[in-house]
Amino acid sequence: MEQQHGALNEVNSFLDDVTQQIQYKPIRNEIRKELAAHIEDRKEEYEHYGIHGPEAWRKALAAMGDAVEVGIQLNEIRKVQKNSLSVLFVIALTVIGMIGTIRTEVSSGFYIRYTDLFYFFFGVIILLITYHFGYQFFAKNCKKILYALLSVLLLYFLFILVSVYFENYSLISFLNTSLAFALRILCIPFVVGFSYFNRKKKHLPILLTTIITAFILITSSVTFLSDYLIAANIIFIVTVYASFLYMIIKKLFGETKRYQIITYLVSLGVVITIFIISLLGDVKSEFEQFIYPERVASDYWDDAYNSILIRELLSKAEFIGPISLSEEESVNYLTGKWYFDDLSDTDIKYRMQFASENGIILEDILPLHYHNNYRVAYWILKYGWFLFFVLISIILTAYGVLFRMIQKINNNMGKIMALSCVIALSTQVIIYVLGNIGYQLGWFCTFPFISEGKCSITINMILAGLACSAYRYDKVTTEDNYNMIKGRRNKLFIGTIQPKN
Repeated sequence: MEQQHGALNEVNSFLDDVTQQIQYKPIRNEIRKELAAHIEDRKEEYEHYGIHGPEAWRKALAAMGDAVEVGIQLNEIRKVQKNSLSVLFVIALTVIGMIGTIRTEVSSGFYIRYTDLFYFFFGVIILLITYHFGYQFFAKNCKKILYALLSVLLLYFLFILVSVYFENYSLISFLNTSLAFALRILCIPFVVGFSYFNRKKKHLPILLTTIITAFILITSSVTFLSDYLIAANIIFIVTVYASFLYMIIKKLFGETKRYQIITYLVSLGVVITIFIISLLGDVKSEFEQFIYPERVASDYWDDAYNSILIRELLSKAEFIGPISLSEEESVNYLTGKWYFDDLSDTDIKYRMQFASENGIILEDILPLHYHNNYRVAYWILKYGWFLFFVLISIILTAYGVLFRMIQKINNNMGKIMALSCVIALSTQVIIYVLGNIGYQLGWFCTFPFISEGKCSITINMILAGLACSAYRYDKVTTEDNYNMIKGRRNKLFIGTIQPKN
């Protein structure tokens, strides 16, 4: 008995030495359990050949090798991965946004608003926090977070309906822009994650996805925000269903691929139908504003006219340097006289009051909120197409790094979540850039990390942080409650080797 106890002490000492080499402490107990199961298996093999008692334990332990060396090898396999390049690219895009904000406000003769810059710094903090803790928090609380977000979304739209009923529009204007967009974007990884966690339940994943997407689309319609939320709804649909299609292609569901594709197409058809209906009969006008804005432009306050103006100005932009306009052209662009033939003298005088004291400048001609909604177009007109190509190259490289990072993730749960985050970010970039070259889709969406604002910075930093965090913890987390010991090896060696807490 004493020899048996001594052998077990040797085993526990071996396990202590191994786990001390594991840098990421939360998985030390799991590794200890797995090694205990390995040693038990070896001990039983020796017993099968007639070696029993303490001798079987010692031989099993000797077969494992040097404890420190085993620990170092396991640490290399199960360590937290550094992902500095992806994080640095996101921060680099944020710096570009900060510089753009400062340059725009200085060029316009405004004082620098430090509240605008605050969100850039705050966003970086959010990125780093999410990068270090986001994925594990997501994996443990995905369902709860999704329910919380949907509850907030429901309460938010009920509040708007009540405000409309009582005609209290000041409260609506205070809430209906950034929050409506942000809630939709933030729901994306949790909807995808929730579907993945229920992947083994036959109809549940696609049914949940359809219901949640339909709910989000319907709430925008009944609260009269469908026009503003076109971009957000498109981003949501594209991201969620692209991620779902990836899960089908990778055979992550229990059913056959053919069956899943059929249900997927039916669900997508239902969602697209609801999306079209949610536009409240404005499908044709929204399409024309996107492709043929000249068909719907009625005055110089229209978004359609803004697209026409941007296309016209970009056609005259220089490759390097600011756009060159004559005094007559500047007057015509400022007043809208170049496009509208029926402007009265009163209209022209009204528009001329927006000219700067020292003459008409580019900032006077551009649409309102150009510093945020038309940031790319403004930089092209201010500094030339060359800067645009440099900026696009940086953006493409950044997102290329992010997609390459996703490709390296082995954990399916982490890969799906990271993929949904990066697709959501990429779709925003595409829609924003299209709007900046004269193809505006609904109201403007954000330009992740670069355009100013709470949603653009904070929410998108959470998405980027979650994606990078999934890669960071890819080797140290598992899908089923972080339990890496399956079948026979899930048994703890109770009464012999006790895993330490």
